[in-house]
Amino acid sequence: MIQTTKRIVTCTLLFCLSGIVYAQDQTATSTTDQPLPESDTAIATRNALRFADSLVKADFYTDWNTYMNLTCTSAFKFYGGKEGFKENAVAIHYRDEPKSEEKMPKTKLLHLMNDNSDQWQCVVEKVREKWDESRGKVKVYTYLVGESNDNGLNWKFIDASHNSLPNIIYILPSVFTTMEIPEGKTVYEDEVAAQQAAEEAVKANQATQAKKKAPVKKATK
Repeated sequence: MIQTTKRIVTCTLLFCLSGIVYAQDQTATSTTDQPLPESDTAIATRNALRFADSLVKADFYTDWNTYMNLTCTSAFKFYGGKEGFKENAVAIHYRDEPKSEEKMPKTKLLHLMNDNSDQWQCVVEKVREKWDESRGKVKVYTYLVGESNDNGLNWKFIDASHNSLPNIIYILPSVFTTMEIPEGKTVYEDEVAAQQAAEEAVKANQATQAKKKAPVKKATK
């Protein structure tokens, strides 16, 4: 009888301990499996690039309705209205129309700023690779300035390459004046290759001169 009672108590204790261990395992699993909430910066970054890519795609495939919807409305006033803005954007596109084999430009977020409210702004670099018949491969760097007024969820842009940088303040009066907007540039691959070759030649010459000036150690007897 005593042995039976001991067995019952032992089994009860083992059952309780198993339940405690299982509960602890479940708590640990549920705690580690839950993803941490995204920061405002991460949300703004992801959405800024998503909307910028949509704008670039709309320009590349001449989807002007989408392009207009993703453009800051303040830019329309600078061109005398939506139609004036659209005419200018279309003219710029066809002035240097992408070739059929050309790929869509790539985007990269350079700057992201917040004014301690729901307003965010950013600068996105747009890199277009194309082919010049006389110069070969060319990379064209231009910059988009984006703005969000709902804490980084939705974005609209202006293309800084369509105007001089001093005009940005008139096209987007709310632009953060402390945000750096680079100048657009065109880089020719042949110039890059020539510059790299010149730099290598300078390094090789410096190495040769250093060897000539190095003191010669006398052999010891």
